[in-house]
Amino acid sequence: MRTMLKQAQFSPLRLLVIALSLAIALPLLLWSIHNYRPAPNFYGPRAIYSLVALTSLLALLGRFSLLRLLRSELADPKNTQQQVLDTWRPLFLFDITAPFYLAASVLISVPAAVLTAIITQAVLQSYTLARGFISWSEACYRLASTGLIVFLAGSVYVWVAGNTHLPLQHSGRLAETNELLGSVLAAVVMMILIALIALPVMFRWSGRPTGAAWRAYLTSPFLRFQALVLSVGPLLPVVDIFDDAAAELAWLFFLVPLFAIYYLALVSTRLSIQTNELQRTLEDLRSARRRQDELRDYASLITRVQEEERRRLARELHDDTAQALIALSLGLDGLGRAMRQLQLPEKDLEWHASLQNLADRTLEGVRRACRDLRPSVLDDLGLHAALEWLSDSSAERGVPCTFSCSGEPRPTSPEAEIAVFRIVQEALSNVWRHSQASQAWLHVAYLPTCLTVTVSDNGRGFAPEQVGPGREHGSQGGLGLLGMRERAALVGATLSIESAPGQGCTVRLALPLPPDQPGTDQQ
Repeated sequence: MRTMLKQAQFSPLRLLVIALSLAIALPLLLWSIHNYRPAPNFYGPRAIYSLVALTSLLALLGRFSLLRLLRSELADPKNTQQQVLDTWRPLFLFDITAPFYLAASVLISVPAAVLTAIITQAVLQSYTLARGFISWSEACYRLASTGLIVFLAGSVYVWVAGNTHLPLQHSGRLAETNELLGSVLAAVVMMILIALIALPVMFRWSGRPTGAAWRAYLTSPFLRFQALVLSVGPLLPVVDIFDDAAAELAWLFFLVPLFAIYYLALVSTRLSIQTNELQRTLEDLRSARRRQDELRDYASLITRVQEEERRRLARELHDDTAQALIALSLGLDGLGRAMRQLQLPEKDLEWHASLQNLADRTLEGVRRACRDLRPSVLDDLGLHAALEWLSDSSAERGVPCTFSCSGEPRPTSPEAEIAVFRIVQEALSNVWRHSQASQAWLHVAYLPTCLTVTVSDNGRGFAPEQVGPGREHGSQGGLGLLGMRERAALVGATLSIESAPGQGCTVRLALPLPPDQPGTDQQ
């Protein structure tokens, strides 16, 4: 903050503000010194010194508390400098000593009030300027504007109540009423002027249009706290009824609620910052959740399109390529019978036999590809039969698999069935390709609330925490472990993988099932 203020040059506008502020503050100071007279009451000549000391002490204590909190907020790496200043800097316009200026007008005179305000603001703004939190132009502006506010508010009091500073010479109830009314009007005028004087500073800080800055300041809690502080104003004539010692003691009692109100303003600002941080965090979480839901929907759409494309390819392979290979195989078979009747050389017969075997192997490969792309058993007979078919086909690949099922099979959604099938297919594929297992087990359990599928083997196993994207089993030939988890998440299932080197691998899938419908068998 100090560096930022040092880098700000004295632009012509800033110099103009400083010159105009000093042109107002210096004449007010000279006027107050020239016209100040000790009040002819119990306070005597030392009243001005007591008020200046009290106001300066209270102002410095409040500003010290504010700067300390502000530095602690700026030290937090989560808070940016601009965010902290936008929230905290309006408190620099909060004047905790405003009731003391009214007190000087009520109990002594308007020149005493102006003198107290200018001295107090000079001390306060010098302290804040030395700490690097305001600029020279702002310090001079605050000094002049506060002196002018106190002069106008004090003049309103004198205009209403008259120059009544002798507590024992009140002229009855009318004088007391005028003093009370004058104090109230002076406090109201001071409140309005404080809001008006703060507008240019708020506009320069926020950088927003004047209307937006004005509305933001009017709706901020700082004006409410300022009004709460100035509500002490109507009580000021009460002090005038005490004698010398009791009056000064009464002022000490005024200090406590004033500083308590200022402390509440600081606490309110900190709570506002924390609330804003929580709101930003919640908004980020909502955005992240919306983004996650969008990605999940997109992944689900991609999976659905992928399955439809696999079904189309399987159908085309079966209807076109497989049928052509069958016709080719039949033609080669007929050609072989004709060649044997013609008694051709043995080399030609062997060449024909090789072509026949190639056609048969190609046909079997196409049929296997059709089953892998989209097995018809899943569409025709359901998930239970498709999983049993996967278990039987495992033996053809070199790893016997024992299939078992408990509970009555229950239908699930097509998306869930294809997801479970693909996960089991990938798990068995990992067994065939990587586990070096001699036996695998596939168990399906239909429970009242969920479907559980367990694929286990007695292979070499692996360390799951050491398997990452691009290195997991089956990453080059199928979904891999990451793809299995993603497929499970898309249908609301949970997938767990338990493995250790030399101890095989167990893949468990739990899929929630919809409630039983009337007429559906239950386990």
